[in-house]
Amino acid sequence: MSDSEAKRKWLRDLQAEDGNVESALVLIPLMILFLTVAQIGLAAYSRTTAGELSQGAVAYSAMGIPQSLSTQSGSKSTQTLIALPLPGGGSILVGQEETRLPSITPLLPAGDNFDSTGIAVQE
Repeated sequence: MSDSEAKRKWLRDLQAEDGNVESALVLIPLMILFLTVAQIGLAAYSRTTAGELSQGAVAYSAMGIPQSLSTQSGSKSTQTLIALPLPGGGSILVGQEETRLPSITPLLPAGDNFDSTGIAVQE
């Protein structure tokens, strides 16, 4: 086989479209799997972060500094702050936030919904 024939064969093999269908059949489920893993990771991270932010916001409110419970971006949330009086004076502040994260994969269409609670004693 001469040099020119080898180059022509190489170009012909390069231009062949064999394997495109197989690639598409593999890439679509792989992308759905990747997005599902990403959404589960995002949900775990968001739950931890929302719990810490709720606790911090309630602690700031107990010190007399108004603080919003909702500080996560990209999520819809509703928040409540309740003051329960103590018999000897002061109160217990309980803050609860309900968060709804959007869905990014068809395998988990509802997204993630969770509650986070923070508790602090106000003297």
